Amino acid sequence: MKRLTIRKGHEERALRGHPWIFSNEVQEAPTAYEPGELAEVRTAVGRVLGTAYVNPRSLILARLVSPAPTSMDAEFFRVRIGEAAARRERWFGAAAAGSCRLVYSEGDELPGLIVDRFGDQLVVQTHTLGMDLRLEAILDALVALFAPRAIVERNDLAVRTLEGLEPRVGVVRGATDGRAVAEEAGLAITVDILRGQKTGYFYDQRRNRALLAEIAPGRRVLDAFCYVGAWALTAARAGATETVGVDSSADALALAQENGQRNGLAPIARWVKGDVEDVFERFIAQRDKFGVVVLDPPAYVKNRKKIFAGLRKYSEVNARAMALIEPGGFLVTSSCSYHVGAEEHLGALAEAARRAGRSAVVVARGGLPPDHPVPVAAREPDYLTCFVLEVR
Repeated sequence: MKRLTIRKGHEERALRGHPWIFSNEVQEAPTAYEPGELAEVRTAVGRVLGTAYVNPRSLILARLVSPAPTSMDAEFFRVRIGEAAARRERWFGAAAAGSCRLVYSEGDELPGLIVDRFGDQLVVQTHTLGMDLRLEAILDALVALFAPRAIVERNDLAVRTLEGLEPRVGVVRGATDGRAVAEEAGLAITVDILRGQKTGYFYDQRRNRALLAEIAPGRRVLDAFCYVGAWALTAARAGATETVGVDSSADALALAQENGQRNGLAPIARWVKGDVEDVFERFIAQRDKFGVVVLDPPAYVKNRKKIFAGLRKYSEVNARAMALIEPGGFLVTSSCSYHVGAEEHLGALAEAARRAGRSAVVVARGGLPPDHPVPVAAREPDYLTCFVLEVR
């Protein structure tokens, strides 16, 4: 195994436990390593930090995977993924752990790997070259642990281009037509793990949807960017008088309607196809009002260069949402933009309230659930913010 030496004065982050090592922080030239190979990481004074996989094409040259020597074979992944599964069972119980994010990258000491579980079907994403080259070992470990009916890879994320990887989507083990079921809080949500957004479902919002369930009873709820209907149906099941889900995707709304029927909530749940901002303007013109508005938009800030334009977008869409809320009603609003932290999000919300001529107070804060663990030394995986505002 080759050696990778962190230059003096650049070792503090790694010593605190952060797994990333950048190309400008090491003594050796990146070209000294083969793409994906393992290296022993040391400080300039010879302290061994562990084993990392290396990608000389990436700004993040190396990612630590173990404090000890390892070959990152199927047995390595079987142990690590088994530990991750055991953590989910402790949090959620064995039954609920059948629908969760099974592996969350750095949070489960497997940087670059995501695995979502939908009962007897699994969805895998390998974000980095080091993980992508070991996909077969990962799949072998998943089969040994869970004997799934099917495993799908959803490697169509833009972040893979930073690692020199091409997009890939398909069934890599077993067989499936893409239909799978996520079980959450008594709901059975049918999703499409081959053609839907990301891995097919957003497990990251499960705790935030629980916040919605607390304020939805007796209220009319508008769910913007509703996708397959999880937010709206959570509100309907909790006792909302009516829910209106809005999305621009006909395929997503077809699944949302199916999910409403499947869960016996079709009489309460209504679905509207259209651009969210256009629908908002129409509702505002009609002087329509809601007791709760849910905003779960796509990431408006893709990189640091777009942060100001993205924050303006967040402000604009939240202002329109506030205009639709009855006095004393609530706005449940999220940002999944990594470059938008809690303070930036709150600043956009303050500007939104000013635009809407309303006052608003934070009554609850959400975030990632326990199946998305975030290392204290590596905050990068903590991308989601969610606030519940009372709008006056």
